[in-house]
Amino acid sequence: MIVRTSATTAGTAVALTATLGLAAASWVVAVRQMNGMDMGGATQLGPFAFFVALWVAMMAAMMLPGAAPALLRSAHARGVRAVPLFVGSYLAVWTLVGIAVYALYRPHGSFAAGAVAIAAGVYEFTPLNGYCGRLGCPLGSRAKSIFVQ
Repeated sequence: MIVRTSATTAGTAVALTATLGLAAASWVVAVRQMNGMDMGGATQLGPFAFFVALWVAMMAAMMLPGAAPALLRSAHARGVRAVPLFVGSYLAVWTLVGIAVYALYRPHGSFAAGAVAIAAGVYEFTPLNGYCGRLGCPLGSRAKSIFVQ
């Protein structure tokens, strides 16, 4: 049984507020950076550093609010200090997806990049998504203890 004190609850509220604040700030950055990119599929990706910075901002803006329930479970189970590691790891995984999209887009065009992005989304609905929770995580017990209740 986990005993929740007012300090734990307050810390969790601060962690959630900070994470959602980061998502809101990321929306501002993403919207400002994408100004003028209204050519649809004809919009060029730009230099690698620009693409990665914009990709991370977009992922933080769009994906962190959806990760809030997992973030709260992590904060309750492991304390508020686990939240930055959770957020950083979450964004690092999405950054790797973005790098794959960028790498495939350059030589192969938008079809291959779109296929990678769609595959990442479809992965969320597969049994492989829960692999660490049921069968053990190939990254080791430390990674499993961070992400799985």
